Amino acid sequence: MTGTIENRTKFLETLFEKRGGVELPFEPYVPISDLPETHLADLTSDKLLEIAKVQSERVSANLVETTSSEMNEVIRQLIDKSGGGQVMIPTTDEFKNLGINVNSENLVKWKIGKEFRDENITAAQNSNVVVAVPKFFLAESATIVVESEAGQGRSLHFLPTHYISVIPLSRMLPRSTQAADWFDKNKKPGSTIHFISGPSNSGDIEMQLVVGLHGPLEINYVIVKDL
Repeated sequence: MTGTIENRTKFLETLFEKRGGVELPFEPYVPISDLPETHLADLTSDKLLEIAKVQSERVSANLVETTSSEMNEVIRQLIDKSGGGQVMIPTTDEFKNLGINVNSENLVKWKIGKEFRDENITAAQNSNVVVAVPKFFLAESATIVVESEAGQGRSLHFLPTHYISVIPLSRMLPRSTQAADWFDKNKKPGSTIHFISGPSNSGDIEMQLVVGLHGPLEINYVIVKDL
């Protein structure tokens, strides 16, 4: 049943017996170093960007540098390069705040509300391109960090064929520990966090790299250096 734990006592008694009926002392976790917090933490944004460029190649992602004045033209070119078609964007104030303007004759927006769940999933599945903005970009692994929330569900990030991530340089962090610390301090009820490192592939499972097996075939990181 939801919200209950069944057979808890019996389970713990079995564990106790398996270790010979001996109570083990509580040993709090003590980290062996502070590397998760300090590794790369002293680097400037430009230095982190250099690391991200190398890592982007390793995860088969395309990284493009631009400025806010050229950003929308770069997005347009990437949409054309991806073959055009239906383009999906989230419903968020971020686009207006950052000056992002996606021009497409076949533009669809994520609809807010549970009643639009199936419609949103179908729209994402039928979209050739998605344009979105991550919460953070992790230099060490060339990873975008995105949230599932009312204006952008998981389908938006995983079902379209081509993914364009517009990343203000100010959102670049050294590694996952810095992002995790921010989310720990700014928790949202019901929010899901996704760490996406380049296009999907099966190399980690089958030892043979197959790009786009269960997600976007291509991911473009558009780094906006003056945002």
